[in-house]
Amino acid sequence: MKSDLRKSQLNRRLHLPQNEYLDRSKKIQTNIVESEIFHEANLIACYLPIKNEVDTSYIIKSCFDLNKLIVLPKIISNSMIFTLHKVDDTFVLNKFGIKETDNEEISVNDIELFICPCLAYNKSGNRLGYGGGYYDKALSSSGAKKIGIAFELQKLSFDSEPHDIPMDYICNENGLFTC
Repeated sequence: MKSDLRKSQLNRRLHLPQNEYLDRSKKIQTNIVESEIFHEANLIACYLPIKNEVDTSYIIKSCFDLNKLIVLPKIISNSMIFTLHKVDDTFVLNKFGIKETDNEEISVNDIELFICPCLAYNKSGNRLGYGGGYYDKALSSSGAKKIGIAFELQKLSFDSEPHDIPMDYICNENGLFTC
């Protein structure tokens, strides 16, 4: 069932008209950057979008402007680590087509806020990813606040599994919501 949900949700997101994608992404990013949660954190994990995931360029720029440290995910074997992101980074594409750096690794225990992509989410804050469990594994040992970001159209009803790590908040174009 989850694999069917992943396919249908990815398809919905990929078919979002470009102007709508940009407008919705900007609203979501503004909701994040204007939040107290964002301003309280000094070390933030974010991501570089693929496959029409919510754009994060404004969030990342805001981190640099506010002298916050930002880390990005990097896949190593079957796990995810986070590396420090610098303004002048050179990126390489990993096996999933995601941009990564070879910068210093930062412990997940030092990260204060995770901003995570979602293929879908439910009202309880459970997120549906691509199925590799990378975020669930990485987040399982962290006590940091977690925000899943996605478009309103990605909200669904689905059951979670024992290994799923729920988000503390979901942010879409309509606002930031506590789960």
